[in-house]
This record gives sequence, C-alpha cells and structure tokens, in this order.
Amino acid sequence: MIKTRRITLFSIINNLVLFLVFIIMVYPFIYVFAVSLSSPEAVMQNKVVFLPVGINTLNYRVVFSNMGIWTGYVNTIKYVCVGTIINLTLTSLMAYALSKKQLFGRKFFSLFIVFTMFFQGGMIPSYILIRNLKMINTIWAVVLPGAVSTWYLMVMRTFFSELPAELEEAAMIDGCHPFKIFLSIVLPLSKPILLTIGLFYAVSHWNAFTGPLIYLNDKSKYPLQIIMRQILITGDTNFTNAVSFLDDSHLIISDAIKYATIMVSILPIIMVYPFIQKYFAKGVMIGSVKG
Repeated sequence: MIKTRRITLFSIINNLVLFLVFIIMVYPFIYVFAVSLSSPEAVMQNKVVFLPVGINTLNYRVVFSNMGIWTGYVNTIKYVCVGTIINLTLTSLMAYALSKKQLFGRKFFSLFIVFTMFFQGGMIPSYILIRNLKMINTIWAVVLPGAVSTWYLMVMRTFFSELPAELEEAAMIDGCHPFKIFLSIVLPLSKPILLTIGLFYAVSHWNAFTGPLIYLNDKSKYPLQIIMRQILITGDTNFTNAVSFLDDSHLIISDAIKYATIMVSILPIIMVYPFIQKYFAKGVMIGSVKG
C-alpha cells in the first residue's frame, strides 16, 4: 500500500515561513554577486535586481590589483591554518581526557571550564594579558586567545564518551598506551566531529576582526577582514573614489568594487563546505544528543 503524505495547515505555514527566511538570507548574497558582475551603467541606473546586467569582470580585476587584498589573503590563510590546527589539537586532547569517567577531578575540571562560558575577564584585562605575554603584533595574539571553545569542547567530549569502550580495552590488552590509542583508534573514528568543529573554527578565524584590530599594529599583518573594513567603511580602496575613470572606456563605481571585495572575501571559505558536507550533519548531531 502506498502511503501518501498528509498535508496540514501547519506544514503549509511552516514551509512558507522557511521559504521566506531562505529568501531573506540568500537574496542579499545574490544581489551583491549580481552588482559585482554588472556593468557600471546598469549599477548607476539601478537596473540590477536579481541577475547581473551587462556582465563585466572589471570590478574583480580592479580588486585583485590592490596588493592589500593579496596581503590580507595570505595573512588570513596563515591564521586559519595555524589557528585551526591549534584549536583541534587542544580541543580533542582536552575532550578525550574529560570523556574518561576515571579521570581524577573530572567534575571539577568540567565545571571550571563551563564557568568560562558565562564569566569572562573582558577586553581590557585580555589586552593587558596579551601585552604582558609579549604577543602584541604577532600571530599568537590572533590564534591563541580563542584556542579552545568551551562549547565545542563539550560537544567533542560527548562524542568521545559515546565511542565503544571495548575498542580501547582491546587496544590496552595488546599493549597500547593511552596516547597511541587516541591517535590510532579514537581520532580515525572521530572524522565527522573533527571536520565539523574544524570547519567552525576555520570560519571563526576567517571572519576574525576584533582580535586582529586590537592586537595587530603592523598593516602588513592585517587579515582580510580588516582590509575589507578599510575598503567598505573608511573608503580606503587605494584604487578609486566614488566614481573614477581608468581610461576613456572603463567607468568604475565604488559600490560595485565594494561588492566585488565582499564576494572575494567570502567565496573561498564557502567553497570549503562541499568537501566536508557528507560529514557535517553527522558531526553536528553526534555529540549534541547527550549533555
């Protein structure tokens, strides 16, 4: 017997609301992309609504001609790679230790860590600490202050606690020490949660703005987000004012360049998601079922 799906008023309203939310979230991205690829004349006449009008790649060529963009890219990629490796290393080690019920002081350490979710020192004490550690204007001031996220630590701890204990017991009988068990057995089985949390950490580093703005003084070390701020807010584009001519045939609109800059800054991190999509849903659900 073929079962038909029952359509209710709730499901109709729910789908309409979700579709509206989808449009609200996606349309700005589509509009920015369309303007960044549209001709200057179409942008000036407000003809761009949904699709690019008069395909024009000059905006992107102008953006990539700014060496600050390339410097920001290099710095951001460096911060993302180093920071994510540190994040995953420390988070996984701490989570694995806290997942063991025989750990002495397990409850105390767990409560001490959770305490930091609700009470923090604040910006000024954090700056004084970073300054006293002589990390101002270094990569460590960007990647170390958020080395471990309490929430991600708790999620990963729950994931590790759900792994079959028999696997580790069998490895211990074979003579494996805890660290080898962690590297050879636990981590290979934890690929979904590691990739998922690694993506969250990477996105956090990619979008980092406040920390680099406070701790970095050398412009050559600025990440892409600060370069974007100079272009989008202060208008320091280094290549155009409101409207300027590169030559007699090329008109450049500052808004179109700003939108092209936005696309350049978000597309790389978006392109990472398809490669770990199959692990994403599993990694989010596993580890969030139990407290």
